[in-house]
Amino acid sequence: MEKIKKHIIGDIALSEDIGKGLKKWREIFNIPQIEVAKYLKVSPSVVSDYEAGRRKNPGINMIKRYVDALIDIDRRRGGGTIRALQRILNPFSMDPILQIKEYNNPLKISEFLEIIEGELPGHSNNLEVENYRREMEEKLNTCIFGHTVVDSVKAILEMSGQDFLNLYGWTTERALIFTNVSTGRSPMVAIRVSSIKPRLVVFQGVSYLDKLALKLAEIEGIPLILTKLSVEELLERLSKVS
Repeated sequence: MEKIKKHIIGDIALSEDIGKGLKKWREIFNIPQIEVAKYLKVSPSVVSDYEAGRRKNPGINMIKRYVDALIDIDRRRGGGTIRALQRILNPFSMDPILQIKEYNNPLKISEFLEIIEGELPGHSNNLEVENYRREMEEKLNTCIFGHTVVDSVKAILEMSGQDFLNLYGWTTERALIFTNVSTGRSPMVAIRVSSIKPRLVVFQGVSYLDKLALKLAEIEGIPLILTKLSVEELLERLSKVS
């Protein structure tokens, strides 16, 4: 637990904008301002002012109290975020992971798609595909906080179930991007049986999208995006996302 706490405190303290760092971690823990304020015994406006930079940057003691609040509140809720963070601190094979990154600021999915030239599955006479598109388009204004690019073949051959959970970095509110995908069935089956889910799934190199992959994405309520960029171009563009 101390390792997690030190990491979060250090990340906030070293941020160019400490207020944004506070907000980022509160949103990763999915805790509203009013709940943090109640724990700290301050008004919600104080927390809001710190995050928006309307108050002088908090000292290290305040940052520690803020992080303690996030961790204690999460623990009372069952510790889901803490467990996710603990998992990624355990060593595991990084070979299938081509790139993993956390963002300084949340990024709208619609903006992310512009970067990777990504699109929802194309228009079709198939009513199921059209219904899926309409449902998922409503989610493109939500945000992600990071991405992980995975070599799909190596992931299937080399990664255990525990390793798969570690793909989520510091937050599940991220894009999981699978390269060299043939039909997309295997990645979506793995996501389906996993206890935690990504905010967005991207397939690179898919030649034929399997109907089951699309159905599983629909069941999970996850936007499934296709990109025709090469792996090299994809990684280069994503490396510039901050």
